[in-house]
Amino acid sequence: MWNTRSPRNIREGVSENVHCTPLSRSKNKLSSESYSVSSLKRSHSVSERDTHQDESSFTPKSSIDKIQQRIKRFNWISPENMGAASSFSRRSLPSKIESRFISSYKITSNNESYRRKSFPCTKSHNSPTSHSFRRCATDQTPYTVENSYQERKRFRPNLPRYDTFELLSLESKSGFIDSHCHLDFLFQRQGFEGTYADYQKRHQNSFPKSYQGCIAIFCNPFSFSKRYMWEKYLNEDKVWASFGCHPHNAKDYNDDIEKSLYAALEHSKVRALGEIGLDYSNRNNCLKEVQFEVFRRQLKIALKKELPVVIHCRDAHEDGMKIIKEILPNNYTIHLHCFTDTWEWAQKWLNEFPNLFIGITNVVTFPSAESVHEVAKNIPLDRLLLETDAPYFVPKMSPRGTRWSHPGMAIHVAAQIAALKDISVKKVLRATRKNTKFVYNV
Repeated sequence: MWNTRSPRNIREGVSENVHCTPLSRSKNKLSSESYSVSSLKRSHSVSERDTHQDESSFTPKSSIDKIQQRIKRFNWISPENMGAASSFSRRSLPSKIESRFISSYKITSNNESYRRKSFPCTKSHNSPTSHSFRRCATDQTPYTVENSYQERKRFRPNLPRYDTFELLSLESKSGFIDSHCHLDFLFQRQGFEGTYADYQKRHQNSFPKSYQGCIAIFCNPFSFSKRYMWEKYLNEDKVWASFGCHPHNAKDYNDDIEKSLYAALEHSKVRALGEIGLDYSNRNNCLKEVQFEVFRRQLKIALKKELPVVIHCRDAHEDGMKIIKEILPNNYTIHLHCFTDTWEWAQKWLNEFPNLFIGITNVVTFPSAESVHEVAKNIPLDRLLLETDAPYFVPKMSPRGTRWSHPGMAIHVAAQIAALKDISVKKVLRATRKNTKFVYNV
């Protein structure tokens, strides 16, 4: 028999004698008062390990003291208000909050500025896993409405729109020719085995009336000697060709490939040599020295055959211009294909080579391609070519679900350039058709 205080008497301030069975005889035979103490402990989220240790060395008086000390230490509720707390449910008890878990931000306002710590950003605009230009505010660049991605997207200048319905029915005497496409890649990706005429019939709803043909580019060096892979396209009306080893395949170029290239260039419908050039992007694993050698060898072939050249230059403008000036005269006819760089670089190319024409693809229809928009606004019409680079670069205004582009979609390039320049589409078609005839003689 021990003299102790039950939880009920703690509220009333009354002591009484309580009969308890010692745990040394039977740990499972606890009095109702000792059971209520254990329940009170569990209701305050005491860990099971601590509860087990307390029960194994239980004495009623010491247990009550431990509970009171634990309550004070965790700062749940004062012992004076324990009576009120005992009537609360388990969920109604306040939880312990430590100051180290309190988050803080850097907040700026018109009147005050609070400098606090900001959370790190796991995805920045430089991260390879980021799919947008979202930025995270730091102590150096505090978060404001202007820095918000949504606000920058909201106030981004709107790209001028054009009427796609009118494009399909647009009748133009000059028409247009897609100056750069890959029919072999297009048919492979779509699994199409028919003729190009059959392809146009199947997609007649997206081929406008003003379409007059295309320049098919064959840049896979292994296909040069396999005439069955490309000759079927040249048997079609309004299809002309250009052959050249792409810089991505420069490591595969050798004497045998060069012989097959010479043979392919003898075809009557060949109009140029290309696409050839330099590519320093991450997608190309060929060494620069290898690209230099292959580029020079093919430029010499073009000069010997008196064929215009189609240049692929990605992040290599200085080296590309240097090599071209080494081999070709300044007035040589050049098609700078799929230009996506700045207007400053475009001006350098145009000033250096007076017979150079810049090809713009459907990238110009993308709202994020601001550098291409600037080029399209400023480039003179007499130095411009329309191209799709099909099957790549589906126009932004094309029907939802369109996976691949085709030569008929070059009309979208003309329409977007006309909208940017605030001129008619027919004016763009007349100028570019004249340029295409000058470069490719079609």
